Amino acid sequence: MPDALKTYGFLSAKLKARISKTMPPETMDRLIKARSLPEAVQFLRGTAYAAIEEAYSSTGDLRAGEALLYERELRLYTDLLRYLEEPALSFVKALAIRYEIEQVKDAVRLWFDARVRGRDSAGRTGYLYRGTIVHRVDVDGLLGAADADGVADALSGTPYAAIARAELPAAVSSRSVFSFELALDRYYYDEAFEAAAGLGGRDREAAERAIGVDVDLQNVSWLIRFKDFYGMGAEEAIGRLIPRGRAIKPAAMAAAWEDERGSRGAGAIGLDLLGRSYRGIGALIGGGDSAARLAVLEAAIRRVADDEARKSLCGYPFSIGVVLAYFTKKRAEMRAVLTILNAKYYGLSDERIRSAL
Repeated sequence: MPDALKTYGFLSAKLKARISKTMPPETMDRLIKARSLPEAVQFLRGTAYAAIEEAYSSTGDLRAGEALLYERELRLYTDLLRYLEEPALSFVKALAIRYEIEQVKDAVRLWFDARVRGRDSAGRTGYLYRGTIVHRVDVDGLLGAADADGVADALSGTPYAAIARAELPAAVSSRSVFSFELALDRYYYDEAFEAAAGLGGRDREAAERAIGVDVDLQNVSWLIRFKDFYGMGAEEAIGRLIPRGRAIKPAAMAAAWEDERGSRGAGAIGLDLLGRSYRGIGALIGGGDSAARLAVLEAAIRRVADDEARKSLCGYPFSIGVVLAYFTKKRAEMRAVLTILNAKYYGLSDERIRSAL
């Protein structure tokens, strides 16, 4: 108890205070009802997202605001590091690796477009994040690489160099970075689980539960893509999934896959698996094509994550669970703001926007 109080007492109070200052529902409603993107952006004045309004007003470029939002989401993790000690410090750093992997993915995708597909990506490189998250990634060196070996060289000093050397040559041959990105994702989960294993009893339980839920949801999302978009067989698809999910095991996925005989598609399988493992998800299962089911699945994913965060906030306050809940809540708010702004850019109706939140 004294150790937990010392570690999380101040931090728990600080994070709960931050969560209490999330954007009010009425402000979010004003964003949704805005008649245009410029009007929606104006409503961000005086909020925690005022910097997006400033960037858009000066450049007229929504992607500049998206880049700011990405940096703000990343700072959710890096800003907390000064308040943490080991082993919680290593665990939060491991969570931040997800953003570093996205940094690598974004850079490699642009390199791939330019070098392999022959597309002009120059206009998009300015939005890439170039700061150091955990390891220093030489983004500009990567973008300028002549071949796959050059990309790996640019990633020297990071754990991603070995992954690039193992996966990128085949990616170039197949003209797809699919397997490379899967390898990066698997690395993230390995690091997250390893860091969670170093935590004490209650913290380890909370961390492994949260990561396990994330694995379940990631696997179900991948299952849809593997089956409906890549046409994989059950054995290949199951072999690519992440182990150590909280409730949904590969064996259950394989059984559900075989039971369906391909008749309903992976979206139905994924929702069924979620419904069996998490209360309240079963009510979301309905008809529709793969795209519709994917949208429903994403809504289910957000519901599960929010429910886990609520349980953490209402439970024992002196654990890593409060930190995880803070990340979930703030990321959800940022995602909602970005979804609304992009919807306004494309002129979508209020009803379509609300259905996506």
